Amino acid sequence: MKSSLKEKSKDSENIRNVEEKIPPLVFSEFFHYLEDEDALAGQVSDLKRELITMALDGSIESYRKIEKMIKEVNLTGDSKDFAVVALNYCRFKIENELLDDPMDMVSGGLGGTANKMRYYLALSGKDGITREQFEHLERVFREVTEDRDSVLEEVKLHDFYVSLLILGSFDYAVGDVVNAGLRGCDFLQKDYYLTNVEIPTDERIRDWLDGKLDDDEFSLKT
Repeated sequence: MKSSLKEKSKDSENIRNVEEKIPPLVFSEFFHYLEDEDALAGQVSDLKRELITMALDGSIESYRKIEKMIKEVNLTGDSKDFAVVALNYCRFKIENELLDDPMDMVSGGLGGTANKMRYYLALSGKDGITREQFEHLERVFREVTEDRDSVLEEVKLHDFYVSLLILGSFDYAVGDVVNAGLRGCDFLQKDYYLTNVEIPTDERIRDWLDGKLDDDEFSLKT
């Protein structure tokens, strides 16, 4: 993942990010029903069918109804997540009707903001990571993210790795952000674990470090 620091994406203003943390399977299920009328007519709950219908309607009235359901109905688990996706899609349709240039809607399981997506990054040291190296790493990545219209939200030192949460701007490739940080920290391994789907467990990071993960298990990787 490489990009020039001088070249920003011309399409970044035409992207709406779903800001809430939505499990990818819920997002996929929503679009499955959205695009397949036969599936929607099959074995799907009345709640989800109603949400899809209102999302497709794309009116202010439907948006307010979904919003009211989320606030007043006791929705939990994937039903609440499904409703949040429907709300975002309905808003997306309303906005597209008002804009000259159509927008695209994207979602990562870790959420984000209007023009930034949240990423989880795990890094390991060539020979462990000392407290001084950890503090240096934090300074470097804070500067790197600030220079690229991104935000370093969290940095944690674990027993055998360091984890970071980064709100990455759509205007810069996230791989560029990571590689720029690595160049400023020569005590780190060059391989890294990067995902916008979920916060992995220590066991999963250990498996990654031990080479036990298949390539297709990475949401994003070097």
